[in-house]
Amino acid sequence: MDEKNHVPQPETHPRVPPSGSNAPQPRCNTPPTPPSTPTIVTFEDCPKKNPYKWPFSKKVYVLVFTLLSVMNSGVASSLPSNAVPYIIDDFKLQNTNESSLPTGIFLLGYVVGPLIWSPLSETIGRRPVLLYTFIFFFLFTLACALAPNWSSLLFFRFMCGSMGAAPQTVIGGSYADIFEAKARGRAMAFYMAVASFGPIIGPIISGFASEHGWRWSFWADLICAGVTLVGLIFLPETFGPAILKRHAAELSKISGREMSAPVSKFDKDLKTIFLRPMYMLIFEPIILFTSLYVGIVYALVFFYFQAYPIIFPEVYGFTIQTASLTFLPLGIGAASTALVAITWDSKYSSALLRSKRKIWFFPLSFSPETHRLPISCVGSIATTISLFWLAWTANPTIHWIVPVLSGFFFGFGYQSIFTSLLIYVTDAYKIYSASALASSVIVRSMLGAALPVAAKPMYAALGVGWATSLVGFVSLACVPIPYVLLWKGGLVRERSRFCQMLVKDEIEERQSRITDEDARASVEC
Repeated sequence: MDEKNHVPQPETHPRVPPSGSNAPQPRCNTPPTPPSTPTIVTFEDCPKKNPYKWPFSKKVYVLVFTLLSVMNSGVASSLPSNAVPYIIDDFKLQNTNESSLPTGIFLLGYVVGPLIWSPLSETIGRRPVLLYTFIFFFLFTLACALAPNWSSLLFFRFMCGSMGAAPQTVIGGSYADIFEAKARGRAMAFYMAVASFGPIIGPIISGFASEHGWRWSFWADLICAGVTLVGLIFLPETFGPAILKRHAAELSKISGREMSAPVSKFDKDLKTIFLRPMYMLIFEPIILFTSLYVGIVYALVFFYFQAYPIIFPEVYGFTIQTASLTFLPLGIGAASTALVAITWDSKYSSALLRSKRKIWFFPLSFSPETHRLPISCVGSIATTISLFWLAWTANPTIHWIVPVLSGFFFGFGYQSIFTSLLIYVTDAYKIYSASALASSVIVRSMLGAALPVAAKPMYAALGVGWATSLVGFVSLACVPIPYVLLWKGGLVRERSRFCQMLVKDEIEERQSRITDEDARASVEC
């Protein structure tokens, strides 16, 4: 055969590969196996994990112990108010103008904390943020009780405020995680009632506990915090993306297959997440004006903590302990708002079912997010009236019960504004509500820290009547805010970047659900 046309034939015997580490390896013509796509785990695969589907008892557990954490934080914020004279005497301070610092420094901690805890809760989940911050809150409260000097007390108060800010900012998001709209409104009403009632209880506790030494004010709060801490240890996670991540990791470990949770928008850009509260405060008009109004009425509460110990001891000769009891009408008025909110929700629901056009004189043309705003419309008027009432009835010629009763209407008005505006924000911003509430906490804490410092100089320079009237005029200027939100809030939300993102997410989720149902139907066919 011609060598030129010779075609080499394959060998009939196996070739023995050469030995040695540098020996060439046999060439494999099989294409590389592509990496397997992880299986996406959703709540449709594990409905029992879905916080919305939890048993009622589990939701109540979350509600009770989160409310207790808010109560502890709120009580701590105003706790030194009536203990300050004893603290100044114990530490032998010369400058009595520093008396508002233990409260003001705590509220500055409220400014710093939300910048960290709120976005962090939208990244790693609600439970670790609530639990670990409360552990440190407990430890710093203990440190306050043992503080050896004024400087260390102020430092520990600042740290208490930073840690105590977590329940104030995270819990609104937790309720949005587990409750549907109607139940969420009621849960938020309880939350707002507790959040505002706590600071009112603080001066009463310190007024009586300080008779046995000012440190007993902090020991009392520490005991309550210890009980709450035990409950928080067993608190379940409520944040959906965090639950799915953990469940996907468990399934991967059991099955040996790669599984993952859906990519959450909260995982994508940590810088954006941590700057979100400030961004929303600057570029979202709803957040700006609700935060401003809530901040002003919140600051007025702490202004009262400085004003009452001036008005009633000086005008009516009350002792510190007796003067602390004048805060009770504020608390009763604030607590009554929860009943009003629940009653309003019931009337709203029944009115919708019966196709009514109005409740009392409020029309039912407003959206579900705004249906609680009429409560704040009434509250804005009650708050303003109560301030002028206090200003011009706190007089030795008028019985002390008259100015004391004004506190009920202030408490009702303050709580009505606080509750309805923040529920409105929670309903409007849903999954972004933790950041939205953080913006509110920042503003109200800054105002709450600043205004009480001005109380004593104002009363010294202007007297009871005009000093109280001055803040009354500030309250009067804010009255239109809830009315404008009720009238034009829908238009503002249509132009809101975050609200439009929520609408887009709802549309995508609806389309995805329809696609999944069609795919299942085709498989069955």
